[in-house]
Amino acid sequence: MKRIEAALLPIDDPVLPEGRKELRIVTPGQLRMVAASLKDGSSLAVCMSREEGDMPCYPIATLVDVVDFFQLDDDALSVVVEGRQRVRVLNTWAAPDGVWMGETLTMTNWPSFPLDNNFSVLGEALRRLYEAQPELGHLYHDPHLEDASWVSQRWLEVLPLVEQEKQRLMGQPDCGKTMQYVLSLILSHQ
Repeated sequence: MKRIEAALLPIDDPVLPEGRKELRIVTPGQLRMVAASLKDGSSLAVCMSREEGDMPCYPIATLVDVVDFFQLDDDALSVVVEGRQRVRVLNTWAAPDGVWMGETLTMTNWPSFPLDNNFSVLGEALRRLYEAQPELGHLYHDPHLEDASWVSQRWLEVLPLVEQEKQRLMGQPDCGKTMQYVLSLILSHQ
């Protein structure tokens, strides 16, 4: 495990490894950190924002890479980030321009393995969700709907769960508990 200093992007929903999200960048500090990431590889981490507590975010976050960006009509910058590495935020501080910074410790990403027959409904349900709500899946040109880890992480990104529950599942060593949790939700709604 490695310690990494990262600029933090606190948002409502997580981005997990191999996940993609389009973010609106508006403040000068946010623009500075995106530019630094593109120019010299400075680390960016997307974290789930938190109203109370001693940190502005929950502890489990994801280092991200900027994979695309474009100027919006109102001069804000839109960036597409892709999750690369799970991290635990150890402590945070505010830079002079208001950007939250954090010392993070890398965590092992969930191992990839095929969805077995007991959980194949998770991949199929995610495919149907992306068809019904294209705004959720439009950034995935090649979705890995047969991969248990990929499918589990995409469900955690979109399910409306309380933050503590998402953090509990995100902190697991593999996707097993998330698969069980999502399967129970799907079966209870059939």
